[in-house]
Amino acid sequence: MNLIQTQIVSIVSLGLASIFVGLIPASFANRGRQQWPLLLSSLLCFGGGVLLSTSLVHILPEVREVAPKEYKPYTELVFCGGFFILYMIDEIVHYFYGDTQEANILHNSHKPNPTHRRHSTTYGATERNSLLTPQQQPPYNPSFHRVRSDSVLFVDNAPSQLCHVGHQEPCHTAPTANVGLLVALSVHALLEGLVVGLEDLSGKVWLMLGAIASHKLVVGFCLGMELASSPTIKFCRHFVYIFIFTLGSIIGIIIGMFITNIPSGLKDIAIPLLQALAGGTLLYVTVSEVLPRERARWHQQHEKRRAGICQFLSVIIGFVLMTALSKYLDLDG
Repeated sequence: MNLIQTQIVSIVSLGLASIFVGLIPASFANRGRQQWPLLLSSLLCFGGGVLLSTSLVHILPEVREVAPKEYKPYTELVFCGGFFILYMIDEIVHYFYGDTQEANILHNSHKPNPTHRRHSTTYGATERNSLLTPQQQPPYNPSFHRVRSDSVLFVDNAPSQLCHVGHQEPCHTAPTANVGLLVALSVHALLEGLVVGLEDLSGKVWLMLGAIASHKLVVGFCLGMELASSPTIKFCRHFVYIFIFTLGSIIGIIIGMFITNIPSGLKDIAIPLLQALAGGTLLYVTVSEVLPRERARWHQQHEKRRAGICQFLSVIIGFVLMTALSKYLDLDG
């Protein structure tokens, strides 16, 4: 099999595999919200661990390795720039569309509904209190400061002030989490596909394909889980998102096949810059959206406090798995 045939097989196999693993979560997410909410949350936390490792262990060291010597001191700054860019976009969207959400909350707070404080016990169901109606806030526990700290940990009805932060889910009015995650992963996939397309030997193409697929398929499943966790994302939209993510590697391979004489100056600057921005974006989505959301959904259910341990272990497993794939299957390292 010659070089062109090998690259075409790489495009087809990687594309089909990415679509398949990305659509798997859509087949069981609806049932999972009802029957296995903790399992679904643990899988999402697993995805959070994978994204955290992808950002800090895989992308950031890779950027430092390929960046020109004079730009290496600025690697972390560009990486943080990706974090702050998505943060800024998130706040801009909330600035323009936040009033609509507040108006809906105010409107719904005046409707007589005796069950408005407690939602059903499906996935993600929590007790929601309006910020506009102070009487709905949980009462302050005056005896909290008089309770011995070593005894609080062993009582069944621990005061709500035991947690040092308020576990509220991130706002869902802005679509920046899913869109930012999709853009970051697609850019990263495009740059990895570019490496495959630029190889000049069939053997190297197969080796690079195996290394990239080991990362891409795991991340694709995590992206599918994140999309399937939202009831507002229907299957057609889910498929479009996964298809865009799949196109990243395909377009990268095709570009590498047809553009063999990329100016070295442009390549040395553009690729590390885009990789660093993508890594910072992934970090923002992970630590500001995915993990806080899943922790909030279960920390508010005091009868299921062990769920937090399951979530933590899931994050660790995802992080360790992706770290192992990055360290031991990275052929460049």
